[in-house]
Amino acid sequence: MKIKRFSFLVGISLATALTLSCSDANGVFGGWLKDLTKDLNFASLTGSNLLQNSRLGFATTEDGIPDGDVTVITDVQIEGSAISGGTTQITITSIQELAELYLQLSGENGFYRWVIDDSKDRISANPYAYVYQIVLEFNENLQGGDPNNPRKIEFTVSGKTKTGDVVESKTEELKTVSATRGAFQISLSWDVNDDIDLHVYTPAPNNDHLYFANRRSGKNDNRGELDIDSNAGCGIDSIRVENIFFQNPLIDGDYRVEVDEWSKCSAGSSGRSTGARYRVTANVGGRFVNFSDKQTGQFTSGNGRIVVGTIKIRNGQFQP
Repeated sequence: MKIKRFSFLVGISLATALTLSCSDANGVFGGWLKDLTKDLNFASLTGSNLLQNSRLGFATTEDGIPDGDVTVITDVQIEGSAISGGTTQITITSIQELAELYLQLSGENGFYRWVIDDSKDRISANPYAYVYQIVLEFNENLQGGDPNNPRKIEFTVSGKTKTGDVVESKTEELKTVSATRGAFQISLSWDVNDDIDLHVYTPAPNNDHLYFANRRSGKNDNRGELDIDSNAGCGIDSIRVENIFFQNPLIDGDYRVEVDEWSKCSAGSSGRSTGARYRVTANVGGRFVNFSDKQTGQFTSGNGRIVVGTIKIRNGQFQP
């Protein structure tokens, strides 16, 4: 068990800090750590935090997230790359049922807590494998690299079981890529190295169709652009993200969004009956809009291009 020193921000809008120091002398440290996140409140996400999910809390710490000696997390999968103003889905497999997840991005001075909701987060009914999917929303503070040379940061996951044990952490690599947010941004991510394309149709009078063969809007007053096109023509870059943005002033109307599995590029994929699992998210002025209640969609044989949804813009604002 690692000994930590933590400093927690308490409350929603308070700036008061509470500092705790503990030792595992006489065996008291382990019990304190188990109840750590139960007894203390986490601050809301403010300042330079990279994640902005409403379900996340944030705590400052000098040297890491809670890290126990119980090995139950067997796999962490990250879908696609992270972009500012976009989302990334992670899938976590555990051999025990989890109550909470702790997440940390290298370079930040703390970690996040995600309280698991089995009805929303768990995707497996297998009693021997607990599989959880959560979607992370990245704000404008995320710094990314070029699609040909993505920035790489460490992404660490630990958690607490429903029996109260803090679990051993697991660290994976997260790629981050620079993307333009604009006033309105639509991003696509997926899970395998296929060529998946994002298409956006703009409203009248422009009636533009933005996609890999028409990357920029034909009218200056719409100023839309596809700035990331991943795995184009099966030239695999493993970024697995596409992004289309629009600058102000936004044209009012309905923006139709479609996805297309242009090619199953993955090795040995020619006989697959199903294709990539994908996720599409819109970001309108810093507000994330999901196109489905489901965590992901999935291509099946003969799907063709799929209409995933429509975003309504009225008076330059998102209209639910």
